[in-house]
Amino acid sequence: MAHDHLIAQLDQLQQQFGESHALLLADERQVLFGTRTDVLFPAASLIKLGIAAYVKAQAQADPSQWQRKVVLPRSVGGAGVLRFMADSSWCVRDLVTLMLMVSDNLAANALLKTYGLTTVGRWLDQQFPGAKLNRSLMQPHTDNDNWISAAATWRLLRSLLTPPCRPADGDWCARALRHQQNRTKLLLAPTMKNFVGWTAGKTGELPNCEHDAACFAAEGEQLYAVVLTTFDHQREAAMRFNQQVGALIVDDFQQRRNRLH
Repeated sequence: MAHDHLIAQLDQLQQQFGESHALLLADERQVLFGTRTDVLFPAASLIKLGIAAYVKAQAQADPSQWQRKVVLPRSVGGAGVLRFMADSSWCVRDLVTLMLMVSDNLAANALLKTYGLTTVGRWLDQQFPGAKLNRSLMQPHTDNDNWISAAATWRLLRSLLTPPCRPADGDWCARALRHQQNRTKLLLAPTMKNFVGWTAGKTGELPNCEHDAACFAAEGEQLYAVVLTTFDHQREAAMRFNQQVGALIVDDFQQRRNRLH
């Protein structure tokens, strides 16, 4: 296989990482390597991939959904900029962009209020098993958290990066993911400075979780990586694990590029 060396490196790395984790490497068609890929982890902001996938599906059936006006619900804290803005209504396209690009929690909740949390959750159960939406963002969740698996995360990210049936409708989800602002894990900026290609991704974090999902596209190929972690006190180790996975993938692309050129 073309990625045998990379797979061996990833396997060795994950065996050395002592915290609970899932790791997945895939191309556009299949999983190439994975450990605990179907285990559910607290989703954190990765659940926003599921919300975006639902909206994209609705907009493919009815492109006017992108321009649908939404009145913002009650403000919440955490990630995002929308709660600092003066306008009280925004179009769906802008809300999806903010939700994916800067992980805006209020934008996510506005979309859930518009389309219905139960409706979106039921659709995810059917279309993307392993992504479980149970609550809005920044809401108490003693026994009712959102959950996601590495396999579901890959399928969601892949679907959001797949061009829509009608390109003229605008590929808003892919554009937002390719300009995601949090690049501290798989897509760590110093690692990516020599990468010749494009990337896209979505991160997620909680006090005891550091997740990331990314697509690396170069040399006519797309590779997807998903890292899910939970820990008690080792946030630095979890961040470093994410970064090391990303660095190995970039190095693999670079080595193959050097052989071709």
